Amino acid sequence: MTALLTAEFRKVLGLRYWWILGIAPLVVGLFCGALTLPVMRQVEDILGPGFAEAAAAAVGISFALALVFLFAALFGVVGSGGEYQHRTIITTFLTTRGRDLVVASKYTTAALFGLLYCVITEVVSALTILMFGGGFSGADLGSIAGVLGTGLLCAVLWALIGSGLGLFTGSMVGSVLAICAWVPFGELTVSLVLHGMGLGGVAQFLPAQITWYTLFGVVDLSGEAEMPVSWPLAPLVLIFWTALVCGLGWWRTRSRDLT
Repeated sequence: MTALLTAEFRKVLGLRYWWILGIAPLVVGLFCGALTLPVMRQVEDILGPGFAEAAAAAVGISFALALVFLFAALFGVVGSGGEYQHRTIITTFLTTRGRDLVVASKYTTAALFGLLYCVITEVVSALTILMFGGGFSGADLGSIAGVLGTGLLCAVLWALIGSGLGLFTGSMVGSVLAICAWVPFGELTVSLVLHGMGLGGVAQFLPAQITWYTLFGVVDLSGEAEMPVSWPLAPLVLIFWTALVCGLGWWRTRSRDLT
């Protein structure tokens, strides 16, 4: 297994997509907090002192994490579906004792790189807010730490979702398009349809929505509106989605005829 993981890492590091996919969330994390701060300070007199720094921190970190989750999923797709597109998956299977080990190595690699993306982006976002925003004054440091920690979990899960989807479909392009369409548009459309059918409660458990409930469910909202789906249910549902997609990817990989 160690040798297989080493080979998987060499495959990833030998190509450029691993750092190209990490640029977008990194840039957002670098600039979003700094660019949001001047706008927030314009309305600080209305909404009270300390609002600007807290809002800049929330907006900067939220946008950065949103892109981290998306690009972690895309990394997982490219790492697994790309082998089918270039037909290198056959060689991988022939040089490995079983397909299960291949699937495990791909899931492990995707999870580690998703974690790496998130750690780097969170550190850059926090440093940017400290440098340009004067720190986290006005913000609940405990809640921010909770969001950052939960962001690491969500990034790992979305990387696994992408990897599982790539293995299930066997198509890198199709899976990339599916994720890019589903996250910003598809889930919103399905959610609106479900609400129109009186099934709004079901829409709350869709992957992207449950991710945000997981992420911000750690924030103390005492005396304010609470999340529709709270902890620990929210992360358990997200883990369920991850297990479902990864399970389908594993099943399809074992049953697919590559001849």
